[in-house]
Amino acid sequence: MTLGFHPTRHTKFVRGPCRFLLWNTRKLPAEEHSVRMRLDMGSSQDRPVALPISSAASVVLHAGYVVTGIVTTLIGPILPVLIGRWSLSDQRAGLFFTAQFCGSMLGVSSLGALLGRGYRYAFVCGFSLIAAGVAGLTLGNYLASLAAAALFGCGLGQALSATNLWVAEVAKARRVAALSILNLAWGIGAIASSPVVLFAQRREAIPSLLYTIASASALMALILVAMNLEPRAKEGDPEQSRPTHEANISTRSSLNLAGLFFLYVGSENSIAGWVASLAKRMHPDSGDLWALAPLFFWGGILTGRALVPLVPFRWRERALLANGLILAAVAICLLLRAKTFASIAICVSAAGLGFAGIFPILIAWLVKAYGQRSRQIGVIMFALAGMGGATMPWIVGLISTETGSLRSGLLLPLAGCVAMFALAALMGEPIFRDAGKHSDSFLPDRGHP
Repeated sequence: MTLGFHPTRHTKFVRGPCRFLLWNTRKLPAEEHSVRMRLDMGSSQDRPVALPISSAASVVLHAGYVVTGIVTTLIGPILPVLIGRWSLSDQRAGLFFTAQFCGSMLGVSSLGALLGRGYRYAFVCGFSLIAAGVAGLTLGNYLASLAAAALFGCGLGQALSATNLWVAEVAKARRVAALSILNLAWGIGAIASSPVVLFAQRREAIPSLLYTIASASALMALILVAMNLEPRAKEGDPEQSRPTHEANISTRSSLNLAGLFFLYVGSENSIAGWVASLAKRMHPDSGDLWALAPLFFWGGILTGRALVPLVPFRWRERALLANGLILAAVAICLLLRAKTFASIAICVSAAGLGFAGIFPILIAWLVKAYGQRSRQIGVIMFALAGMGGATMPWIVGLISTETGSLRSGLLLPLAGCVAMFALAALMGEPIFRDAGKHSDSFLPDRGHP
């Protein structure tokens, strides 16, 4: 018994491949073939060892994203310090958010030209501007500090947007999960922002803290300037083979997606930017505990983004977004009625948990809807996101100044959650309705029960 092995069939099976190999071998002259074999055998020893782009560059960019998390949320915990330094009204203090996110819009608007030359230029320019702007916050003049906020905001617009697009291009099958992990790194920096500000404030070392953050940003720029950061298109990639003018989204849904970017960043920064001031006014005798209030918000976002890759495959992205908005809206309603610091901490933690999955989903939708055009369309979307971050926190301060109640101003992010829920519900394309059935969902396709 030969266990199914048939000599004649086996000869026929191997004859074709052998003939193909022999034919290819005969095409090379003997000397050239010998030289090529020696080169191939020695290449594994002579070639310098380098990490793949998706590993080495990813590690550096995730580390840089921790730094951007600290810088993005820096204004919130130090805002009461800035208010006390120049005796600012809420309306004038809110201009720091406006300056930062106007700078972010400027950075995003320049992103197209930078990405046209390569991701490296966007990253190096972005982290360099962050370093210069954060160091500029040590200036003792109000207008100079506003200009510094705009400068590091410009760097954030370049670095944050480029990193999100880079990860979305590199990660194919698990895009939402990869973006959630990236934004988890950002959340680590965001959650560290309040404690480090509190630590520095107690030691009267705010300038030293700012110089340290600026140095870390400059180090990121120096590392990235020598790295290969361009993602290579894979053969058979449907997004790369799709015509560049084609989109999987209607004009109405494009406008809705733009509105979601605007409202999400505006609502998130309205809560994170003003919760420390709210806690300080409610409990003026609590010492400097108020500076930790934003920590609970970013802690909720950090926890949520750590959980997003574990969400069951049957959960569709739009369902996750809708449930997150409901949780955030309920948490904001309870925040407006909070009486103690503990209740404020619980409410903002729940709001952060609700917001956690929204931004990674929006980035994934952007790339799935526009394919190769996502770099160009992303510039517009990120600019609108920056506009939301620039205007909505300032409007919160304006409402607070006019009504004499910061709680009244925080009704604005609540309205933003309701508007986002409505906009998402009106987006009816298959990539939004059946996102869980596509390759960009949280887990690899395992079929449905």
